[in-house]
Amino acid sequence: MIKQIIFSAFMLHFSVASFAQQSYSGSVIYEETTRLEIKIDGEMAAMIKDLPTEKKSEKILWFSPQASLYDSYTKEGESVADGGAWVSEGNMKMVFTEPVNKVFVDLEKKEMIEQREFMTRLFLVTGDLPDKEWKITGEQEKILDYPCIKATNTDTSGLVTRVWFTPSINIPAGPGQLCNLPGLVLKVDIDEGKRILEARSISFDDPGKEVFIKPSKGKKVTREEFDTIVEEKMKEMGVETGASGSGTVVIKIRK
Repeated sequence: MIKQIIFSAFMLHFSVASFAQQSYSGSVIYEETTRLEIKIDGEMAAMIKDLPTEKKSEKILWFSPQASLYDSYTKEGESVADGGAWVSEGNMKMVFTEPVNKVFVDLEKKEMIEQREFMTRLFLVTGDLPDKEWKITGEQEKILDYPCIKATNTDTSGLVTRVWFTPSINIPAGPGQLCNLPGLVLKVDIDEGKRILEARSISFDDPGKEVFIKPSKGKKVTREEFDTIVEEKMKEMGVETGASGSGTVVIKIRK
């Protein structure tokens, strides 16, 4: 649980008080960069030496004082499934497919509904917003001309998440469950750069209540049940489970 935090003007070098009475609605578009680690032994190792080392995509966060909705962002004429492709010599094609995930957060009740795709199956993960212990560092960085403060969290597996939030926009929202901080989250660094999200634009056009539709597709499970399903399936596949917060990208190599 985040304890009450008092920010002094000396520490922040800017005034937050002037924003305290304002309530914001709008949207943030983030660029997401996911590091790709591909390890293949044997004859194919030489064939994939020139494959990309990272994947970029865009996400959107709709926010209001009451709720937030985090989803994939698609430009007009594009499909949500469009992940891009890379073609190497010998007509080897690498296709990136992103899971169909979206996160609705009730900021007042601190409840979360998360639509998660795992192994082609859809799950509806419901429950309270995870109670993350954030450590406010006081370090600052400007993002889109907004002064931001750095906060860190280390989970039970040792995974370190760093976020930069701005008290200038007094909405406790952020990408997915990375929220509940005293300001809008504009940047995220998960697992030493394995996954980075950074705001590229902010709009304060009111999205309207009709945007905040709660996800409803998938098998309804609790967070604990979903984690158990993932862990058991990964064991069946002979994959060790660990710090998975850096995100999931399904990579298919076709000849």
